[in-house]
Amino acid sequence: MKTRVSIAATAIILSLGLASSCKKKTKGPEEEAPAVAENVMNVSYGNDAKHKFNIYLPANRTSSTTPVLFLIHGGAWRAGDRSDFNNSIDPLKAMFPDYAFVSISYRLYAGGFNKFPVQENDVKSCIEYVLNHHEQYKVSTSFGVLGVSAGAHLSMLYAYKYGASSFMPKAVVSWSGPTDFKSFYNGVGSTLVKSWISDVAGNLNSQDSLIYHSSSPARFVTSASPPTLLIQGQADTVVPYQQSELMNAKLSQFHVPHVYKLYPNEGHSYSGAVVNDALSQTQTFLNTYLK
Repeated sequence: MKTRVSIAATAIILSLGLASSCKKKTKGPEEEAPAVAENVMNVSYGNDAKHKFNIYLPANRTSSTTPVLFLIHGGAWRAGDRSDFNNSIDPLKAMFPDYAFVSISYRLYAGGFNKFPVQENDVKSCIEYVLNHHEQYKVSTSFGVLGVSAGAHLSMLYAYKYGASSFMPKAVVSWSGPTDFKSFYNGVGSTLVKSWISDVAGNLNSQDSLIYHSSSPARFVTSASPPTLLIQGQADTVVPYQQSELMNAKLSQFHVPHVYKLYPNEGHSYSGAVVNDALSQTQTFLNTYLK
């Protein structure tokens, strides 16, 4: 779901071989060539036009020490793409100078096409593609996922549903993400938001109810789930704060390390002061768990 103030739009909802005079040193097999900072844009991870990502690589990175943060955009699963984060990359580099960042595009719902689970499958494919090529990019397989709204839903869904069988993130950050689709549909007051949900997940009162279950991150939390940061506005009318309350309770039930930050007067988009605090919460959390 597209926020007025997103991580992208607010500075993220807010980066030698040595030679002696007489003999050149021979590089050991375990040593890597020095890396310079570079941005690699529009990389394909699949066959669709939306199967693209941008990767932002720091200098002096290595395939054993450089963590990766995947950025997943919002837009109600029907809008947005990786460019939503363009204005956030430099602030992110300043906050996390040793990280690599990957902004993901995925297929969007349109005209009855690309219903769930298309989006979750695309996110999974992109994460696996990057990490299977981590030596090529000289980044490690230590990573986190951060998403906004619909992107937060996809971040949590990947982490809890696929982490154990694919690559397990060390940290998950959700800014206003849906967590349980049945209660989400029943709890939201807006008929427009209800239509967004039913467009991608189908009719709750039919066999499509299985999609509501399989697309709900809260249904997949276990004691092995990764540490999670939940950022939420209590006055949110797009994704009601009860969605984060539910996830907070589920993470507590399974003793998963987590932080839940609820802003009483904020809606689905945040004011400047709250954005700054939420960024501070995000920085502290990732510096704690994504090493």
